[in-house]
Amino acid sequence: MEILLPVSRGSSFEDAVRLAIDTAKAHGGRVRVLNVVDAAEIRRIEAGARPGAIHLARHAADEVRKRMTDEGMAAVVGTVRRFEAAGVPARGEVREGEPAREFVAAAGSSDLLVSAAASHFAPDQEDAPGRLVLAVMKEGGTPVLLSGAPYRPVRTVVAGCGGGTRTERAVGAMARLSLWKAAPRGILLAVDDTPAGGEERIAEPRRILADAGYPAWEETILPGPRMETVLSFCESVGADAVVLGGWGEHRWDDLLGLSVTGHLLQDGCRTLFLYM
Repeated sequence: MEILLPVSRGSSFEDAVRLAIDTAKAHGGRVRVLNVVDAAEIRRIEAGARPGAIHLARHAADEVRKRMTDEGMAAVVGTVRRFEAAGVPARGEVREGEPAREFVAAAGSSDLLVSAAASHFAPDQEDAPGRLVLAVMKEGGTPVLLSGAPYRPVRTVVAGCGGGTRTERAVGAMARLSLWKAAPRGILLAVDDTPAGGEERIAEPRRILADAGYPAWEETILPGPRMETVLSFCESVGADAVVLGGWGEHRWDDLLGLSVTGHLLQDGCRTLFLYM
């Protein structure tokens, strides 16, 4: 398994590192640690020169580039050493460019992206939680394991079965990676006002897991409002990780305000496996 771990400034990066170590060790994975020096910040310094001071502005930009590159390399080297100490093969890289674009490009050659929820990739401000992850997922093709909570071992996994291709893609991506195949407890959850409707939502995820050699997961069908029901159920069973498909909203504010994914992120209590 090839795992991409973007380096971020936020305190939750430590949780992402521990999650990546745990995942790589469980699956014989290799980790690529990537830091991106934000080229836009350097361009802003160069463009901010007053008339006649272009040379000084370029010199200042070069100094900032060097500082950011040195800091990025130090972060990469330190993180790679963490993996090596844990017995996980890892390599590091520093690039210059637009962070979201560079991470999307790198994710294309990876099996899984592990990221902190609060990314803090922008040099002058804290990013909205998950902005990078949303950008990667909108491009498609790479599953995301999002460290949305302080690290803890994953013992109980809940797969939200909303029905349709989104659920199938998310559960299928998890199965292709054999994630949590040996988890002590796996639960397929459907929210539907009728048992027949819930059974229809669960049927395909059940088949996907069986075909991938997973042991039979528990199945739960509950009536009620989807968001409140999923959140309360995850709380009641002590879910450590939740598997979810994509969503219809294209703006992060909409996602946070309206979706199960957004509310789970706001709770900050669980790891999320997401795939569009």
